[in-house]
Amino acid sequence: MSARPGTWQRLRAAVLLTLVAAGTVHAQDQRTALDGVWILAASAKYDDLELTPAGEAARAKYDYLTNDPGMRCIPASITRVMHTPSPPIEVRQHADRVEINYEFMDVHRRVPIKGGLAARDAPYAVAAHPHLGRSVARYEGETLIIETAGIGAGVHDTLGMPGLPQSSEMRTVERLVANGNRMEIAVTHFDPVFYTKPYVATFSYLRLPGGKILPWDCTPEEANYERFLPKKSQRPTPKSQTPNRVRLGVGSWELGVDVPLRIDT
Repeated sequence: MSARPGTWQRLRAAVLLTLVAAGTVHAQDQRTALDGVWILAASAKYDDLELTPAGEAARAKYDYLTNDPGMRCIPASITRVMHTPSPPIEVRQHADRVEINYEFMDVHRRVPIKGGLAARDAPYAVAAHPHLGRSVARYEGETLIIETAGIGAGVHDTLGMPGLPQSSEMRTVERLVANGNRMEIAVTHFDPVFYTKPYVATFSYLRLPGGKILPWDCTPEEANYERFLPKKSQRPTPKSQTPNRVRLGVGSWELGVDVPLRIDT
């Protein structure tokens, strides 16, 4: 008995629709897996990072005691925020936007999901810090992509690669993808002024079940290194060139560094 005309065509179409639907559900499941609280699992990995002569010159002028925006409770860049090892981040996806909350420096990003919207025309992602740029999001399969433009010129990183600069031409493309209890964020940086080619910083995260984003509550008085220097009335009479161990605090995070302090009488 032969099948009716068109039966195989209809069956094949049904199979294709089923496969497409299954792929869509899988992608949606992977997208949903991005939601949650995450903590950095390892140091960032840098690929193709090569400075132009202008970039090298700008980095050579960097002085962390005076040029680190963190000393004024200002996040240098989203890349710098992500590189902070202990404070977690939170991802929450909505139909029309993505919210990414970083405990470090109380950075709260609001990124619209809107097809056809260019990053340069998008709203500032962090209203309190417009220098972090304008961002727009979209999906490519299971990957969340965030494009950012309109980034302010200044210091790009102060921790992983201290003193890296960024110009007003800097733009970034972030790719966020989850795999179970792991998440990877690969950030491609484009800045022809200070970098010879686009470079990629990759961050690996672990899910933090039950994790919460707590207030960072940074204040310049607590963040600035000057609070560790002795007052004039407390300074000893002899001059000293001996390196002193000080704690540089940024909010509730501290970094021990050796700083040569010249004490003049």
